[in-house]
Amino acid sequence: MPPSLWGCLLLRKVVNLLYTHLNNNAMKIKYLIPVFILATLATFSSCDLLDKADDISFDATLPLDFSIDETAVNPGGMAYSDTKLLDATTNSEVAKYASKIKEFKVNKITYTISDVSDPSVTFTNGSLKVSSSGKTIATASSVSLSNTTETELTADLAGFNELAAKLLDDKKELVLLNGNFSKTPIAFKVRFNFYVTITANAL
Repeated sequence: MPPSLWGCLLLRKVVNLLYTHLNNNAMKIKYLIPVFILATLATFSSCDLLDKADDISFDATLPLDFSIDETAVNPGGMAYSDTKLLDATTNSEVAKYASKIKEFKVNKITYTISDVSDPSVTFTNGSLKVSSSGKTIATASSVSLSNTTETELTADLAGFNELAAKLLDDKKELVLLNGNFSKTPIAFKVRFNFYVTITANAL
């Protein structure tokens, strides 16, 4: 039995003894009631704190890489979509606590572009979605492929919550990227970083 559970049981035993004492010594009730109340409060607050002490919380970054190489010639632009598997267990800390995780929380998502063949191309109406449901996770109205700095996407909080729930189920989920190129051919790489907070039972 975990030490925290022993502590809670001991506190509750003390409360029960005090209660019995009160019943057997009615004349002393007015003196013992404050002690009884304090002991009761201590039981619940201490046990709650001990239960929380058994949890750990840590931040993790989950990368998702797309390598885009669109060879079709479309001077007027074209729609694009692709899916990749977001696997949280590629992070060593997530893998360590995988069977103990109680909650995922998605805090933000960023993108970084590299190895661009034509920096004059723009990507518009871009979005990341939960592939299985089509729920939007995050969006970018217009992205210049000449932008190589890490940039935060616009969050959809309901989408963040749905992705977190999917990751909790089996630690991975297919993510759909879609949007429109201003022209093709185009080739580049884009890394999405999912910044998350994870709560797990201690090992």
